Amino acid sequence: MKTVLFSLILAGSVSSIALQNPVKQDPPSAPKETVVVKAADVKWGDHPFIPGAKLAVQSGDPAKGAAVLLMKFPKGMIIPAHWHTSSETVTVVSGIAVLGGGETVDAAKGAEVGPGSYAVIPGKNPHWAIAKEELVLSVALDKAVDFHLCGEKK
Repeated sequence: MKTVLFSLILAGSVSSIALQNPVKQDPPSAPKETVVVKAADVKWGDHPFIPGAKLAVQSGDPAKGAAVLLMKFPKGMIIPAHWHTSSETVTVVSGIAVLGGGETVDAAKGAEVGPGSYAVIPGKNPHWAIAKEELVLSVALDKAVDFHLCGEKK
């Protein structure tokens, strides 16, 4: 009986320690060493939601969870008012844009931004942009991305 009781206490203690100190694992998409990609070597693909725009995944998998993306928009493109379930941090890498919030694009209500400027957009918050020049953005998403044009149910 004492052996069984001791075994149960020992097992409980080990389980408690394991729960307090979980084994840390790298996310499945995390590289095992430093990755450097020169601008000329970025692999651009078509943006899945905005025809004419380009997208490159820097890290993560935007279909499965948190990710960082590069997005490229041609001069004059209007990125329509839309929202995502995920929150995002958008940083202007190059170009000039007008960024704004709300369910309709209105350049007069947006802010003109250039390289180094950023916007933090909470999930389900409608937003839009106008590319005044060719525009490259870095977009960090906190979870898997979806895309809903304004007017669609939240």
